Amino acid sequence: MYDYELNDNALKTWVRLRQASEAVEKVLSSDLDRQGSTLAQLDILAAVDASQKPLTPGHLADYLFREQHSVSAQLSRMWRAGQVKKTRSKKDQRVVKISSTPKGKERLAQTKQVGMGQGREIVASALSEQELAQFDRLAKKVRDKALERLGQKAEKLPEGFDVGRFRGGTK
Repeated sequence: MYDYELNDNALKTWVRLRQASEAVEKVLSSDLDRQGSTLAQLDILAAVDASQKPLTPGHLADYLFREQHSVSAQLSRMWRAGQVKKTRSKKDQRVVKISSTPKGKERLAQTKQVGMGQGREIVASALSEQELAQFDRLAKKVRDKALERLGQKAEKLPEGFDVGRFRGGTK
C-alpha cells in the first residue's frame, strides 16, 4: 500500500479513509479465514443475535447496508453450513424469518472477538477518546452526505435491536 500525498485534501482524506478501511478489513478477514469464517457471516450472525425477534433477509440488508440479493446469497450459504435457520411465516409464506442455530451461535462466539473485538482494538489503540469522538462525528457527516445523495437517511434502530450485543467480548 502506498502513502499518497495528494494536494487535494478532500481526495487525500477519501483515499486515506479507504486505505484504513481496507487495511483493517484485511487484518480481520485474514484472522477470520483461519477460523473458517468471513466478515459477512459475522455481520449476519451478530445482527441476528442482537435482534430480539427473527429477522427477514430484507431487515438484514437494511441493518448491514448491503444489497438484499447479496444477503440472501450469503444466508443460503450459511443455511447449507447449518449456521442459520429459515422459517416461512405462517401468515405469509413469502416471508422468510432468519434465526441462529446452535452451530451459528457457536460460530458467532468463536469469531466475535476476532471480527469485532480486534477491529475495535485497532481503532482504540490508534486514537485517543477525544479523537474517537471527533472521528465518529466526522464519519457520520460523510455517511449522511452519501446517504442524502442516495435519497436515504440514517434512522434509529427499531425496538428490539440490542446494539450492546455487538460488543465482541471487550469492555
